[in-house]
Amino acid sequence: MEGIVFQNIDKEKFEALFNKVHQINETLSLLVDKENSEKISPEMAAEELDVTTQTIYSYIRKGILPASKVGRKLLIKRSDISQALKEVKSLKYHRK
Repeated sequence: MEGIVFQNIDKEKFEALFNKVHQINETLSLLVDKENSEKISPEMAAEELDVTTQTIYSYIRKGILPASKVGRKLLIKRSDISQALKEVKSLKYHRK
């Protein structure tokens, strides 16, 4: 496969289609970034991961799961949760 060959399409239609696809791609990347940067409470994180809230607070205390404090509330980014899960899996089998 060397490339795509378009037949019976004029330059203006192709450029309009290309621009539309580019706009859709940018919109999707913004949505993905927004979802990953969304912040949730430790209780919501525990519910999603099917663990206790104490486990989440323990990960925060140990530094495995980064959290930011807003007033009295702790907030965790969704992207940090997935990264912490990778680290926890590797720590599980780490010998001391």
